[in-house]
Amino acid sequence: MTILIGDIGGTQARFALAAGGRYGAVVAQRVADHATPLAAMHAALAALGPANSAILAIAGPIEGDHARLTNGDWAFDAPLLAASLGLASVRLVNDLEAMAWALPALTPADLETWQAGESLPGAPQAIIAPGTGLGVAGFLPGHGALPTEAGHMGFAPRDATEAALLAWLSARQGAVCAEDLLSGLGLATLHEGIAELRGIAVPPRDGPEISAAAEAGCPVAREALAIFWRGLAGFCGDVALLLGARGGVYLAGGVARAPADHAAFLERFQDRPRMRAYLARVPVRRITHPQPGLLGLAQLAG
Repeated sequence: MTILIGDIGGTQARFALAAGGRYGAVVAQRVADHATPLAAMHAALAALGPANSAILAIAGPIEGDHARLTNGDWAFDAPLLAASLGLASVRLVNDLEAMAWALPALTPADLETWQAGESLPGAPQAIIAPGTGLGVAGFLPGHGALPTEAGHMGFAPRDATEAALLAWLSARQGAVCAEDLLSGLGLATLHEGIAELRGIAVPPRDGPEISAAAEAGCPVAREALAIFWRGLAGFCGDVALLLGARGGVYLAGGVARAPADHAAFLERFQDRPRMRAYLARVPVRRITHPQPGLLGLAQLAG
């Protein structure tokens, strides 16, 4: 049985056909290029060939057979999609839930170790993916994935600059969650906020432009990236404590590919006076596999 799998974020939708725990050629589409997920799935099936059913990973909360992108306009009705495409069924899962299912299938070649730690067999694992938004899920070996919306927990500043950024953004929009600053959109917000706080005029930039500007020596871009990684490290430490992730913390998502100071990341990750030794034993790895969402969906497809 061939299953259409789709990893759908706020910016990109990636589709492939899966069978036997593996997936084939990938069709990548911009979400903005299609008015609805039905149109995108039609285009994917036209390029890939027929399927019997589908499993879609959505960057947003799943409500039974329905979902909506948190950072996008697409809405999903699984029975309607199945009927419209002539599929036996369409299953919806959270995008980080799908990535979590990839963890048992990853090989050492798919991982970059930042902290070796001491992995406890059978212990919970956490996956954190800063992309367009900030996704978080847990995984308990032998049991399965735990989808969450932890990226929408409140942002916790740890120094004067972070507190000033929180106050700046709170004055503009009200409550501030971690995703507002620790994501692709959040990096652009950090860049804007640092420019305003420092009184330096810079053009608006997206994530890749900020990384390029930092490498070229722009002080605003450099500071924005440094604050992003410190904040993300602290958030990862919080998630590790919340889930008891002695099986490891795994970073994924497009923004996690930005240049990072590993030593500074681990210092902030461990920076809890009573829990430093505990967090020093948690493995921290970055996923380098190109499509962990599709890999996880292929495991679910069987």
